[in-house]
Amino acid sequence: MSGFNISVQWRSTLVQENGAPYFFPDKFTKFFRKKYSVSGVYRWRVLKNQPGENEPIYIGEAEQLPRRIQRVCTPSKRAKETDTNKRLHTMFQKYLSEGRKIAFDVGDVEPFEINGVRFGGDTMHDTFKRRAVENILLALAQKSGEYELLNVFVDWVADAVEKLSKLPPHELKKLQELFAKKG
Repeated sequence: MSGFNISVQWRSTLVQENGAPYFFPDKFTKFFRKKYSVSGVYRWRVLKNQPGENEPIYIGEAEQLPRRIQRVCTPSKRAKETDTNKRLHTMFQKYLSEGRKIAFDVGDVEPFEINGVRFGGDTMHDTFKRRAVENILLALAQKSGEYELLNVFVDWVADAVEKLSKLPPHELKKLQELFAKKG
């Protein structure tokens, strides 16, 4: 298999034309809503405190970027602790209490093709393509070693083993009997 390069340019979102960058949890301006009411990939970036430390980032995708930001700024009161919006909001509040700033960047992805299927550029409205690009960018960020990824990665096997280990012995025995019959 031959390799290919994916080019992404991260740019900070602006609250005003030729203005300051957006930082969590700033309010939106009309300019901001008009300019960024598009589909795309994004990253939250917790600015470094010390040179040389890994920058905490969260990479995601959204159909409407301002709506996605709003959900992190004001997560549902009924959301579980594991809900992404609530989890990010809680983390960001902790970073803010430490005097950190959290920027919101948009990814400009140069168009590329895989087996004749076009990704990036003007294809970001397509949910499947947008999610594919998001996952490629996550893999690249993870490989780079420059970042602390705030995205949750689930190891399904480890998760299942942990849950099984917490079952009472009588429930574990029932499961063993059930699966022994099916085998």
